Amino acid sequence: MSTNIKEVILYDADTLEYTGKILVEGGNWQFSEVSNDFLLKFTKGMPLKAVLQCLISFNIVYDIIEM
Repeated sequence: MSTNIKEVILYDADTLEYTGKILVEGGNWQFSEVSNDFLLKFTKGMPLKAVLQCLISFNIVYDIIEM
């Protein structure tokens, strides 16, 4: 996985409505503007690569923003 990922924009898989984002800084990441408490609890402590792989289980697709 590329190390120059700065942000991951999250969308609902059915409607493509914005559902939040993941902010990435170095090896650390955090959700921003995400209201799904189960998603927040389920993915806590996971590496970013694992989080991205499980997002579809929450009906979420994403765009990766690199800089």
